[in-house]
Amino acid sequence: MAKKRSRRSFVLSILACLAFIGAAVFSWGMPVADVFKYLLLLLGILGAMILLALCAGALLNWLRARRDRDGGQ
Repeated sequence: MAKKRSRRSFVLSILACLAFIGAAVFSWGMPVADVFKYLLLLLGILGAMILLALCAGALLNWLRARRDRDGGQ
């Protein structure tokens, strides 16, 4: 039951987001080119965040392996 509710919430969130973008374009007159610029900006920031998280994870993994190899705390 909880999984079904979670999936439904996710789908409704995506539909609400698309409706808001559609309202920005069709009701408020925002150019579609601006929507795509913001999409590219969003994807760039998301990619940078993922890259930073991967680097932090690799650093933590390296530190843990180094600590374990040295046999200590």
